[in-house]
Amino acid sequence: MTHFLTIEGAYEALQQNEDAQARADAIVFLGEKRYAPSVPYLIDLVREADPGTRYLAAKALGEIGDEAESAVPTLLVAMRDNDMFLRVGITGALIKIGYPAVPGLTKALFDRNKAVKRAAAKALGKIGSERSVPALINALRDRDPNMRKLTREALARIDTPEAREALNN
Repeated sequence: MTHFLTIEGAYEALQQNEDAQARADAIVFLGEKRYAPSVPYLIDLVREADPGTRYLAAKALGEIGDEAESAVPTLLVAMRDNDMFLRVGITGALIKIGYPAVPGLTKALFDRNKAVKRAAAKALGKIGSERSVPALINALRDRDPNMRKLTREALARIDTPEAREALNN
């Protein structure tokens, strides 16, 4: 494993994109350091790299947190990937990015893909934004019983008067 002494060294390794292990180490390092200037490169990796690199880039974006807000649209598209592990990493990143991800996750509650809808409900519950309550209440009518269960759990976590009323009806 390559150990970077500086953010600049890791950032350079990320940009050079030659050695896969050095790139992977740089992605992890820059995420741990919450290095926001790496966000555009990490977004490109989530879009175009191999599944393992996409996963690492998503996790790094999550570590960067709300400063990775510009990654939300790309992460939401990548959440539709059939790779379950990648979807879990992306969902975790969206949760850590937090509030900026709420509008996109709210729309994802009504995606055609069941896995995307379920991931969105879980993420919204963990983020805990009151803004998502009306959409979650609407999602309680979903035909998928697992989706309804996750939606109820999300509403219970958010625990606003509106959410409690919906859960009691």
